[in-house]
Amino acid sequence: MQRRLNTGREKAPTVLSNPKPHPRGELAKDILRAIAEGEVIPATLLMPILPKALKPLVRIFSKRHGAKRDQNFLKSLSYLKRNRLVSISEKDGQEVLTLTEDGSKRILGFNLSQMTIQRPKRWDGCWRIVIFDIPERRKQGREALRSKLKQLGFYQLQKSCFIHPFDCKSEIAFISELFEVSPFVNLLVAKEIEGAAKLQKIFGLP
Repeated sequence: MQRRLNTGREKAPTVLSNPKPHPRGELAKDILRAIAEGEVIPATLLMPILPKALKPLVRIFSKRHGAKRDQNFLKSLSYLKRNRLVSISEKDGQEVLTLTEDGSKRILGFNLSQMTIQRPKRWDGCWRIVIFDIPERRKQGREALRSKLKQLGFYQLQKSCFIHPFDCKSEIAFISELFEVSPFVNLLVAKEIEGAAKLQKIFGLP
């Protein structure tokens, strides 16, 4: 019987790597999103001294969320609780972590940072005009709204008047509610406007 010679060139077995760890700060964000989406995380994981019996459970959650170490996962939970982004509530006879009002707002903020206005394959020929008259007592919300409209690609016609060619009804409703200025914001849809040729050029429309 012939033996196969080991030439040293044989391919090493493939080793599956762990999920890519989250950058610093992203782990807490990932956990907060998971809770918002219904993941059940027992409140007992916030105990100062964790019983050994719970360590396998911590390992499961750590791997699920891409934590480099179990301790990183536990520190992120403590951060969320310390900053009042989560609280302890009872669900089905078990104490679990749930979002606070501040936690819910933080989730909205995450969604806000990812918001874009989709460009359709074919423009419907309508213009969306956002007009607002926000009182001085809501100055912070007013400036946040103005800044976000610019970020979303709106063209500023006047100080409190912005225009965009594509459907943005849900986006405007969302950011107006988030910045607590919705009673002062109006969205108009117009088929014809003055200076349309210039605007079509700005937005790259035919």
